[in-house]
Amino acid sequence: MVATLPSKFLEPRRGYRQVDQRAWTCLQRCREKLGLGDLPLPIPVDQWIEHPLGFGFGVTDLSHLGPDVLGAAYVEDREIAIDPKVLTHEGRFRFTCAHELGHMILHRNVRSVFQESADLTAFESVDRYERQADRFAAAFLMPIPLLERELLQIADENGLKRADVVITLMKPTLESEWLWRKRLLHRMTKRFDVSLSAVVYRFSDIQPRVADSMPLMPVALAEALLRPAGDPNKFDSVWVENGVPVRRDLFSSAGGAVAKS
Repeated sequence: MVATLPSKFLEPRRGYRQVDQRAWTCLQRCREKLGLGDLPLPIPVDQWIEHPLGFGFGVTDLSHLGPDVLGAAYVEDREIAIDPKVLTHEGRFRFTCAHELGHMILHRNVRSVFQESADLTAFESVDRYERQADRFAAAFLMPIPLLERELLQIADENGLKRADVVITLMKPTLESEWLWRKRLLHRMTKRFDVSLSAVVYRFSDIQPRVADSMPLMPVALAEALLRPAGDPNKFDSVWVENGVPVRRDLFSSAGGAVAKS
């Protein structure tokens, strides 16, 4: 049975919706079998692989598959194996687990074995099955309803108007970059226990629920956010004024503006 994705104002971009739906259905199956009211954060993917999903799971040396192999999905044997080299980075470990789970859920009739290398650009891989597994992993670890909840909480905590946050995020402006870098990205990586690149790619695959919408994080902005901000004083002129991030003259009166940190 397919569970309906209960999103309010965000949705997967066209072409990615089926994968998001499969990930959400898998999450709801876990929640129901475990008798949970709400999904916990971060999603305990490494625990749920075995129970309640019923796949074998283990951490083992995979160097015989190649020096850069991080994880493998043995589809016919219903086994997922993770190389210990990823254990030093919890976010990478969890994403690799969810990636291999994606192969189990999506690609049962495609190959008998899948393996993931240390290449972190699988979202842009020429192998569509690897792209799908990465998108499944992102959707499983960062489901849209929970992303929406976090966005609204961040808006409220920072005195931002909820209705204007999404619009600001999509613009190629200093205010948008400030909002992403100073208020959202760090919070999301900690809350969902994933890497910065995983959060950036996830928001690049999401759009507002309006006709002909652009991605919430356009490509140029995503590429910029994966690089260091550069000038440490870059955002000194950005303030929150009347619930909206604005760029102000540092030598003018701040009026009712709330200074950023």
